[in-house]
Amino acid sequence: MEVARTLVWGDYAVIVIYMVVVLALGAWFARGEKNAGDFLLGGRALPPWAVGLSCMMSVVSSVSMVTVTGEVFNNGLSLYAFSLLTPLLAIPFFFLFTLFYFRLGSFTPYEYLEYRYSPAIRGLVAISSLYGRIFYLGSVLFTTAKIFEGAYEWPPTVTILVVGVVGAAYTVMGGMKAVVWTDVIQFFVLLAGFVIVIYALCTRIDGGFLGALECAQENGRFFNKFGEKEFYKITPYVRLSFWLMLINFVTSQLSIAASDQITIQRFLSTRNWRAAFRARLVASFSTYPYTLAIFFIGLAVFAFYHQNPDPGVHSGDGAFFHFVATQLPTPVPGLFMAAMLAAIMSTLDSGMNSMATVYLKEIHQLYINRNLTGEQEVSISRWATFAVGVVAIALGLGLEYAGQWLGATAAEVGTLFALLGEATLPAFLFAVLSKRANSMLIWFLTAYGFGTTFVHKFWYAASTAATINWLPGEPLGWGGPISYAWPLTALAVALLAAAAALYARRRNRRLEMIALSMFAALAAGGCEVFATWALFSNFCITDVPLARSFAFGLPTVLIIGWIALYFCPKQPREKYQGLTIFTLNQPMLNVKERKVQAQ
Repeated sequence: MEVARTLVWGDYAVIVIYMVVVLALGAWFARGEKNAGDFLLGGRALPPWAVGLSCMMSVVSSVSMVTVTGEVFNNGLSLYAFSLLTPLLAIPFFFLFTLFYFRLGSFTPYEYLEYRYSPAIRGLVAISSLYGRIFYLGSVLFTTAKIFEGAYEWPPTVTILVVGVVGAAYTVMGGMKAVVWTDVIQFFVLLAGFVIVIYALCTRIDGGFLGALECAQENGRFFNKFGEKEFYKITPYVRLSFWLMLINFVTSQLSIAASDQITIQRFLSTRNWRAAFRARLVASFSTYPYTLAIFFIGLAVFAFYHQNPDPGVHSGDGAFFHFVATQLPTPVPGLFMAAMLAAIMSTLDSGMNSMATVYLKEIHQLYINRNLTGEQEVSISRWATFAVGVVAIALGLGLEYAGQWLGATAAEVGTLFALLGEATLPAFLFAVLSKRANSMLIWFLTAYGFGTTFVHKFWYAASTAATINWLPGEPLGWGGPISYAWPLTALAVALLAAAAALYARRRNRRLEMIALSMFAALAAGGCEVFATWALFSNFCITDVPLARSFAFGLPTVLIIGWIALYFCPKQPREKYQGLTIFTLNQPMLNVKERKVQAQ
């Protein structure tokens, strides 16, 4: 029987007090910020232990709260199995990239790309990353709405607006100091909330802690996929594939270490790379208790509702928060929702602050005004933080609409909006590992990657919508086999564009040649995915439509980049000496002169 979901005045009081405290902290830390180094990097003097906890809290967002508990409730632990290996990769990858950022005294990792490639590549990758991270903030707001909708049936639009505005407000006021120190406080608030909820779950489940694990294991909620043959196939019509999960996990950890402004900016707020490494250790190993706790909560909530069916629980995305709202006495729901807001705010504040840094250093100071005073830097950073918050709110509302349209879970719907960034990892990885990495290769991979990503999103959305709306006896539509005319047409367009680019090169029309080459690369990327779609759909689909898995994707951009890199000429010494992992102990050439010219 469903229990009414309401918050009483005590619950609201706890939530309001929390909001007031974080806003007060933002106002407190706003004092004495004289330049961008103070506002965006905390004066480069923040303690490693606090920075490490702040890094961990930026990962602990409403996205993980909703998607992990929801996925475990619905399908088990298999999707997140590799997350237990994060420290084993995060620590060595730290040394692969971060040392260069400290050597350059950077605010962002993208400055490194200017020395290895060109200012244009720096701007290209920075803008791609800016979009990707603002989209992630929209995902945080979207999943926040799922929390309060599942627990208290609050309208998603109201939640997105309120949480987004408060998160932006205290980040605008306080900068990096407010971000880090409020994250430390939020860590302990979240820890208390987890202890309360885990205790409540164990006391309400038959058999307690072990009973919850046993019930979940008997009903296929552990790592059950690892025992299925289908799990080891590479196909777009299997929801999860071991090999693709492994590849995506490794490449995502590489991407975070190379270009995640949210994490890297925290490391750069310490005194030096040694202090940053200590912060990396704190962040990596403090993630373990959280990961195990969130895994157990997902399993225990499943066990509770398996033993106590509730018609109010319609999906895993809201089950955890429905339990909090209906099973815990006042003011515990308010306390736990304050803990959830702690996790949410820690991600929002870090994301908004870091994206403001990207705007200031990668756009405003490079293309609008190079001669800003310290006060102007702080002012523009605050306005940029506000603008990032507005865009994130708009994306959160867009995700809410898309989720309703496709009937997708929170773990799935986010795949629709990630259109940029395929060339970000190759740009950084090739830069630190090869003397042959060059600008034209990165431009080519960016265009090719956009083509693959766009068609992948279309494939996912069209096939998913087709399976939802299909009725027996009707045509399969986009959920069925597609014609080979699609990849052949894309291939013809790519070849024609390439031929036109060659003609433009012979006529010394450089701009036309570059534009046509990029269009040819884009069409070639689309051709690759259309060919994959045609092959799999014609071999795998018979009389029932199938939707492409949200997790399907091959690292073709990275593979093609490695192949192309072999044929690229070695670059001039000033482009790589001291800037690759193999020349790390050699002096960097022309770096000081270029930094002086840029100032």
